[in-house]
Amino acid sequence: MNKFLQRLSVFFGSRMFFYIMLGLFILQALWFVFSAAYPMAFDEDFHLGVIRLYADQWSPFMVTHPAGADAFGAVARDPSYLYHYLLSFPYRLILYFTHSETVVIAVLRLLNVAVFAWGIVLFRRVMLRVRASPMLANVSLAIFTLIPIVPQLAAHINYDNVVMVLLPLMCLAVFSLVEEFRRQQVDAIALLGFIVVSLVMSVIKYAALPFVIAAVLFLAVMLARHFRGAKKRFFPSMRRSFTAARRPVRIALVVACAAGAVLFAQRYVVNVVVYHTPVPDCGQVLTTDQCSAYGPWGRDYWYARTKSSDFRANPLEYMRWWVQGMWYRSFFAVSGPVIDYTNWQPLPLPSRTAIILLVIGTVAVAAQFRRVFRAQPFLVFFAGIVVIYVAILWFDQFGMYRQTGQPVAINGRYLLPVLPLLAVILGRGTGLLLARIPWRYAKTVFAGLTLVLFLHGGGVQTFILRSDETWYWPSPAISELNHDARNILAPITIEGSK
Repeated sequence: MNKFLQRLSVFFGSRMFFYIMLGLFILQALWFVFSAAYPMAFDEDFHLGVIRLYADQWSPFMVTHPAGADAFGAVARDPSYLYHYLLSFPYRLILYFTHSETVVIAVLRLLNVAVFAWGIVLFRRVMLRVRASPMLANVSLAIFTLIPIVPQLAAHINYDNVVMVLLPLMCLAVFSLVEEFRRQQVDAIALLGFIVVSLVMSVIKYAALPFVIAAVLFLAVMLARHFRGAKKRFFPSMRRSFTAARRPVRIALVVACAAGAVLFAQRYVVNVVVYHTPVPDCGQVLTTDQCSAYGPWGRDYWYARTKSSDFRANPLEYMRWWVQGMWYRSFFAVSGPVIDYTNWQPLPLPSRTAIILLVIGTVAVAAQFRRVFRAQPFLVFFAGIVVIYVAILWFDQFGMYRQTGQPVAINGRYLLPVLPLLAVILGRGTGLLLARIPWRYAKTVFAGLTLVLFLHGGGVQTFILRSDETWYWPSPAISELNHDARNILAPITIEGSK
């Protein structure tokens, strides 16, 4: 038995396991690409609609609100626009060869799968850079890909997928900067890279701004700590680092910074000047009739008007709904447009296992707080990202609850970018706890058992077991494939209540 566990431990930490896991994730995402009818639930029709608007112009800037664009809100002032502009170019290229909507959607979905897969590779690099063990990195990411909405989101035409690449890139730039700070040096190339990634991420999705805030705060603390009494070295060191870089790299980064600054200023700065807020409400830009055509705004507007006069927002009650909703909408199944995106219950084993992992990890970190974070400033950075992002997300959504009287827009996918970072923290705490067990392979058994429980219905299996013909593309072959898969999985899976 010990020999088997030893081999299993080596396998879990190997590149082969990571590549197998990555390949299985891509297969799951491809299942959604070619099975799930358009549009899938996570705003896919919105994103493709805005991509089509940008495909009608060459500039990333919209001078006026486009005709017929009311369904997309105040699109000309929306700070989250670079994804749509960039995707408009492959969209145009596809139209050069075919005008089939099915082909257009499939190709754009495939591009998003490739982007998300790249993000998983980058997150592994981030984990290893903070000295997480290869087994912790590989198993954590394997579990992450088995959260049902992860492969589903990856198969969407959705800007969230690009954030999954930009966040680990930002982390890698922060690591390089801090490592140089420790030597009282400045890596100018890493600094410019950090600025570029931060600017791009802010105009891909404005909700990613908390990541930038957390990174800037962490860098400021590290800079003050390591350059204490040596401030005069900062700029000479940065100048030497910049001039030592190859000229094409310097030019590319400076141009990218300038372009990013223009893209940032055209939305955020102009919005502040004109509307006195970086992210104006649709009602500040367009008329009520126009905004009512935009689904989320129209929903919130109707809720706000029909809210009971004696409504009082209770933060504790809302917190209960919020936590439950985030968990539920990470593991649930959601149908297609034919039956109005009906929600189906999560499968019991992966969804309950996630709760157990979170509780064990949180208790382990709390009980060994100093050991977890001692001499681990990058884990402090991860914790800062998670806390700042989740706090801002919660307060923003609680504000919507106070306005509408309804717990709207609670979606588990909003937490996906921070889950790999949280996994490192919880994994370290759990690892320290398991190290107290006088058995060499306790961590291996724990990792293997967790994987088995997640594999029992996790990932695309939730979609297969919950779906029917109304969820699929109108193709007999696709329906038959999903039916056959369900017939194989159903007898060996605990499905629980639907």
